[in-house]
Amino acid sequence: MKTREEIQGVFKAKQVPLTHQRLAVYEELSKRKDHPSAEALYEALKKSYPSLSLATVYKTLQTLHDMGMVSRVPSPIAQARYDACMDVHHHAVCVSCGKISDVFDPKLDAVAVPSLPGFEIAGHSVHFHGRCAKCAKANGSKAS
Repeated sequence: MKTREEIQGVFKAKQVPLTHQRLAVYEELSKRKDHPSAEALYEALKKSYPSLSLATVYKTLQTLHDMGMVSRVPSPIAQARYDACMDVHHHAVCVSCGKISDVFDPKLDAVAVPSLPGFEIAGHSVHFHGRCAKCAKANGSKAS
């Protein structure tokens, strides 16, 4: 997680005002490992920030994404989820409950990227889709 000084430095360098609400959204997202949705972040913050609206959370997440401070993680069963971990990593996504887990594996980072005519590749990310251990157990199968 970035320090407040580092966060302030990024905002200053990008010439984007750092409001207390933007800072709160980023800090809440940074401390979580569950890849929350905008709605989950809003629910976590609304008691401490009663003037915060869901629209502000969405706009803040878009701003943070545009600044390269967070990424969107697609979910097959729900709205977009967000991740403040910008280290190279991949995801395992449960198709039953929507749980998203980080996967750090250098072999995945080194996947050969194909040449696609008419398409400039900026990077890659691997998403494994399946069932988490809890859902696999409930379904009568086994997740390793």
